Amino acid sequence: MAFSSVIFLFYFLPVFLAGYYLLPRVWLKNIFLIIVSLLFYFWGAGNLVVLLPVTGFAAWFFSFLIAKTRYKGLSLLITILTFVGVLIYFKYLGFIIDNLIYAGVSGFTPMKPLTTLGVSFFTFQAISYNIDVYRKNKRFEKNPASVMLYITMFPQLISGPLVRYQQIEQQLKQRSFNFSQFSEGVRRFIIGLGKKVLIANSLSVLVKQIVDDDVNMISPLVAWVGMIVFAVQIFFDFSGYTDMAIGVGKMLGFDLPENFNYPYISRSITEFWRRWHITFSKWIKDYIFNPLAIELRYWGNTGIFISLVVTFFVCGMWHGPTWNFILWGTVQGVFLGFEELFLLKYLNRLKGIAIFYVLFIIVSCLVFFRTSDISHAFSYYAVMFSPSKDGALGLNAFFSTELAIIFFFGILFCMPLKLPERFKTGRKGNIIYALNSTLLIIVFMLSLMRLVSETYNPFIYFKF
Repeated sequence: MAFSSVIFLFYFLPVFLAGYYLLPRVWLKNIFLIIVSLLFYFWGAGNLVVLLPVTGFAAWFFSFLIAKTRYKGLSLLITILTFVGVLIYFKYLGFIIDNLIYAGVSGFTPMKPLTTLGVSFFTFQAISYNIDVYRKNKRFEKNPASVMLYITMFPQLISGPLVRYQQIEQQLKQRSFNFSQFSEGVRRFIIGLGKKVLIANSLSVLVKQIVDDDVNMISPLVAWVGMIVFAVQIFFDFSGYTDMAIGVGKMLGFDLPENFNYPYISRSITEFWRRWHITFSKWIKDYIFNPLAIELRYWGNTGIFISLVVTFFVCGMWHGPTWNFILWGTVQGVFLGFEELFLLKYLNRLKGIAIFYVLFIIVSCLVFFRTSDISHAFSYYAVMFSPSKDGALGLNAFFSTELAIIFFFGILFCMPLKLPERFKTGRKGNIIYALNSTLLIIVFMLSLMRLVSETYNPFIYFKF
């Protein structure tokens, strides 16, 4: 079930909030939230919903073994192997088998992934919780229901933010419920809904037409613009989901961590990954890169370079079981390695020009992210880096006035736009507040009109 759907907005969310706020105690709200989260997951995953409570209980049980037995290291190893095994079985086994068949190994039949609906997120959360218990960054949680809620909580279940247990530990047991926080949650949710429905969904039609339908008929300019449009689309799609998740969290009394900080104004790929999918970037840094870098510390800069490439190879694999994602992540790791070795000091001097370097790398790499397979990716690259063919379709064949306006505002809203302080207080502040409230209502109404008229368009990160 998508947040940007009529069913969620008019049936699921109102009924859930009514039941949630009628319950008098936090522990009753928590139990209700677990049950509703499982129903939410059942809507998309069917009987595989059983994977969630099993994962939640297993995360708690393994943490018990780590905290209360002598075999802490062995227990952690079994924990990691178990959850990685779950991730491989449900998401990557088909990819492994397909490659074995391609390599000529007999005895296998092709299979599709059993599910991709959020499995990367909740298995990583389970792993991080147990690693933190092992490192004593987090005390063992005696109440299995708290760990269960941490794993299953539906606002951040499918596409993040990738929450650490200690970030919401106290909120699971005691949290405030007030009108100010609830109204801020509604405001944040509407902003996310507008990002998804009015911008991301509108641009997705244009991207599909350029990348999927007419790749052999377009000019290099159209190919480049098409990938820039996709960069805008995926930002508003994913950050829109994050805004809605944070908004629902606030309605429930939770403060979920931020996940984006204007990534397209970055001046290096290193900075980009501090601004894009922040919770995931911190996760792979703390649990993959840092341990690798420590192990390879005697290799000097070479060890750092290898650690970055391996970390982002895993990043690519995490995004999906395809060679496209693996290449996308590995290339990111290579550029991060180059920046760590020598490039970063030059980028710090270039300032404004460095932004165009980042955008060139990100947009170029997104070809791997957006195309269906390696062949499709290199066909698209061939168009991007070749002279224009006679009769190739230009921008006029794809852009209507409406799409051009949406694209313009998409680019504009990718940059931080802040009002001067004098407009935030006094009479001017009241006027701005009234205008902001009016604008939110307009965005919500336009989003509803678009939802009713369009077909289902799921979030891009749902498949991860």
